[in-house]
Amino acid sequence: MTVEKSGAVCTFCGQRITGESPEQPIPCEYCSSLAGGFPHLVVLTEAIAGSAVGYVEGATYPQILLSIAKFLLGKNDDKLCGLATIMAHLACEVAIERSLSDSFARKGIQSIEETVADILNGYNLANDKVRKLYASLTGDEIQEQPFWGSFLRSAKRRDNIIRKGLIVGRADAEESITAADDFLAHLTG
Repeated sequence: MTVEKSGAVCTFCGQRITGESPEQPIPCEYCSSLAGGFPHLVVLTEAIAGSAVGYVEGATYPQILLSIAKFLLGKNDDKLCGLATIMAHLACEVAIERSLSDSFARKGIQSIEETVADILNGYNLANDKVRKLYASLTGDEIQEQPFWGSFLRSAKRRDNIIRKGLIVGRADAEESITAADDFLAHLTG
């Protein structure tokens, strides 16, 4: 008997799932995802306790987020590659927000920080307005760095994962994590 499951949707493409709950996941008829409408559980405490436990004390938020991205990729579950990509970029955005905040303070213009933050649409340096603000405040022409092309590809990939439900593979997620690693090393180096 085929019935619509109560509100179940494919976790990748968002299409409604019909049919009985199988013991083993079956591919989505629209996007071929094996998600089958059943959310994949990722226990973040396991992620932190697993890969990041040695880094939590004294680590920055970007370092911890990147460690979680690496942990997710290390699970060898291709369904987690998109999430690993998103976490890697979140690490970069948190680092940029912190860097901008420090720059406002160093220049003695903390009073405009909140106003500028309200105008920005996030802290992704792939956005030219954000990158130009960052370059003006820090003097760092980050777009000249060797990792910049990989970072831009990764930023576009991250946007497509979030906005369009793009499913990414291991090679793409690895490129994103490498780009984020290089990005963070540049900021802290």
